[in-house]
Amino acid sequence: MPKIFWRSLRSRILLLVVLTFLFLAAAALSLFTFLRNRHAEALSLTEHRLVSVAANLARNYADHRTADRSLRAIQPGPPPPPAPPTPPHPERDRPPHPKPDLLKELTAETLQHEDGVEGGFYAARADALIGYAFPTHEGPGAEKGMPERERPTIENLAREAVAADAIKTFRFEGPHDAILFVAAPIHEPSRTDQTAKATDEVTGAAWLMERLPGIEGGQNRELLFGSVGFGIAALITALLAVFVTTEIRSGVNIVLQRLGSMEGGLPAASQQMQGRPPLEEFDRVLHGIDSLALALQEKIENERTLESQVRHNERLSALGQFAAGIAHELRNPLGTIRMRTQMWQRSTDAEAARRSSAVILEEIDRLDTIISRLLYFARPIQLQLQLISLDDLCRVTASTWAEKEAAKGIQIICEATTHSVLMADRGRLLQVLDNLMENAVYSASHSAAEGGTVTIRTTLDAAFARIDIADDGQGFTSAALRHALDPFYTTKDTGTGLGLSISFEIVQAHGGELLLANREGGGAVASLRLPLESKDRDTLRMAKQEAGQDV
Repeated sequence: MPKIFWRSLRSRILLLVVLTFLFLAAAALSLFTFLRNRHAEALSLTEHRLVSVAANLARNYADHRTADRSLRAIQPGPPPPPAPPTPPHPERDRPPHPKPDLLKELTAETLQHEDGVEGGFYAARADALIGYAFPTHEGPGAEKGMPERERPTIENLAREAVAADAIKTFRFEGPHDAILFVAAPIHEPSRTDQTAKATDEVTGAAWLMERLPGIEGGQNRELLFGSVGFGIAALITALLAVFVTTEIRSGVNIVLQRLGSMEGGLPAASQQMQGRPPLEEFDRVLHGIDSLALALQEKIENERTLESQVRHNERLSALGQFAAGIAHELRNPLGTIRMRTQMWQRSTDAEAARRSSAVILEEIDRLDTIISRLLYFARPIQLQLQLISLDDLCRVTASTWAEKEAAKGIQIICEATTHSVLMADRGRLLQVLDNLMENAVYSASHSAAEGGTVTIRTTLDAAFARIDIADDGQGFTSAALRHALDPFYTTKDTGTGLGLSISFEIVQAHGGELLLANREGGGAVASLRLPLESKDRDTLRMAKQEAGQDV
């Protein structure tokens, strides 16, 4: 089945379409994966940069830290009043920080070359975000304040950095934007007393935040346009592949239909020009098929005309040979009759007249025999089929001819061991065997050896029963092998030359074959092959069942 599938053009076209769609799907998946990986890589690079900037901001704070600009000095403010008349303000309600504008300036100075980055400080003791700045803000209006929506995230991340004494990052990814948060811990030296050794204490954290476009955002817009363009190209390619595949399959189907219509006979020229395929290549193929069909049809018609002429010539030739044979066979007896009649007229001797009349009667009988044979040869053969034994035919023929040729010293041998029966005309087959035996005995009697031997042998040859009649005579000449079955052909001084022709017609009527050949070592053999199963199978089956033979 795989071999048959692969050898089909339509199967290969279908496979090509499937592979095209699989390729487009794989390409689309690869593009999507590439976009996601590129976006993730961009976020990772930005995150590493923010970590470096946050560490730099923490170092700048350590370099510019003073007593009035220290995160340790910031104390938590009192709780807000239960029902303030006005909305609380974060900066106003907290206790005054030591120089908060200085921290903001430090933040702005550090981030002035970092586009899109905003940040500030986190005081751990006060649990407050201070010193916020966004120097590269490009939005309308004045610089925006602390992002209230992101404040809880910033505070939690700063607490984690302080608690772990390590840089902490957080990444928020949405469909349209992504936000990166970084918090770096800030250390300040502390003294428990004047004589104690100074130790570092985590007093807060420097935090940064940057908004980035998401995978569908501005920075990836070109890639998205590219992916859309790839999708459109893939769709056009798929539609083109389907269109081309449909055109090819249509052309293949038209060609196959045309070839199928030619299986039942060559169509007429008007029918051949119908149903043109849409592709030029298939149109050329179909045009070639039509041209070949027309040429083949013309050739067949010419061959039929030539065969008709050959058959006509053969009939004329056969008729000529037939007329020549009849003239030859009739001329000799008529010449003898004419000569004996003239002798009878001139002779006065009664004994001579009696001998002439006897010869005349003999020649008339010969003419009657020739005419009877001609009538028999021309008459259609009607078979009287019956169940006969092949071995019985062999024994009967051998017995009959052994008695005839006993005086001449010719030995007749019968080798019948097949035990086969078949449906045939017994009388006709005995006639065939007599004709073959007559030629075999004649050849054996004219051999160099005294007497000679004729062997009748029955064998089975596939689906045929076979009777071989072999002699040890001189065999056939090359001309005799070519013309032995032709009417009126004979190598004897006497005879009509119709015996083997009639035998051949009888054997053909049985659906068999009559073969002539020379034996190795000398002599000739005539083989009679008859089918074991008759055309009338039901009659044969019933006859065999009545005879008790296996069907």
